[in-house]
Amino acid sequence: MAIKITQKSKAGTSLKSLLVDLQKEYGDSVGSFGGALQDATRVPTGMFELDMSLGGGFPRGKCSIIYGPESSSKTNLALLAIANHQKIWPELTCVFVDVEGSFDPKWATLLGVDCSKLVVIKPGYAEQVVDIVESILYTDDCGIVVIDSLAAMITTQEGERSADTANVGGTGLVTGKLVRKTTLALNEAEKAGRQPTLIYINQTRMKIGVMYGNPETQPGGNAPQFQAAIRLRVYGKNITDSKVSQVMPISKEVTFVINKWKVPILQASGKFEMVTFAHHGLPVGYSEDFNTVSGFLRDFGQFHKGPKDKGWVILGETYDKIDQFKAKYRGDQLYATEIRQGIINKLLAGGEVSEEGGKEHD
Repeated sequence: MAIKITQKSKAGTSLKSLLVDLQKEYGDSVGSFGGALQDATRVPTGMFELDMSLGGGFPRGKCSIIYGPESSSKTNLALLAIANHQKIWPELTCVFVDVEGSFDPKWATLLGVDCSKLVVIKPGYAEQVVDIVESILYTDDCGIVVIDSLAAMITTQEGERSADTANVGGTGLVTGKLVRKTTLALNEAEKAGRQPTLIYINQTRMKIGVMYGNPETQPGGNAPQFQAAIRLRVYGKNITDSKVSQVMPISKEVTFVINKWKVPILQASGKFEMVTFAHHGLPVGYSEDFNTVSGFLRDFGQFHKGPKDKGWVILGETYDKIDQFKAKYRGDQLYATEIRQGIINKLLAGGEVSEEGGKEHD
């Protein structure tokens, strides 16, 4: 059906009055003054160093990309985001689009995901990914949609042809459609007051014959990079301890770089360590950040000795020993998330992070 575009204003009309006319015809969501808009809320991962750098986590209602080499915790971060989203917004349903066919419910459960409430989609071709994800973003109870990964998508044309047939740019064309359709879906969701969050996982490749500049590239073309509000590059390093396990790494040290951001962040790079093999009472998916968090609380005057140097006053509550607060912090994930978010909000409100990562300057 053709849409007729008519002129909405004439000479002498103010932009404010034109905006009122547009809102009457297309709805209040068609536009507003920017001061009435709010920054996106965030989905934390539970990795405090990363969440702090991202200004609280991945922005809700927008698209983010996590990419890097193999075994760099790309999928782990996406699953951690899903786990926290399920706890904070239990009324919404998260979706994992398993293009690679590598989703493991046992591992996801260890990372805190409630798999009984997680929808896992296993599409065949790239075109199915586009249509399915677009439809999901229009649903009323959509939380996070993770696509793992763009690099694994294969078009119908490529899948049905012989392997010796060239198929240049086929996946890139479909990925471009994915970007355009999901961009519209996210915009329509925002107008309707919903905040579905889209996370692409992608891999890295090396261009052949590049002697100058960065030879690294990503499958699927450049379109997703323009759509993303956050582009997060991760690098992974296994940490071993022969006293705990002779064969398995006990944790993963992840170095990250935020290469692009359309939302407020606090740092452009950093690193964290995530437990991958339960040991010393630390569960899989845990990141020991108590010293960092308590350091910020001390700087903010919210962690100090009690009257007459007896006990401790932490966030307005009295404790006989620090271990009591530490046990509460470690045992109650929502409580810990609130504390971390409070620190991040204070930093975003005007504080600055020093190079040491634990000071605030006014």
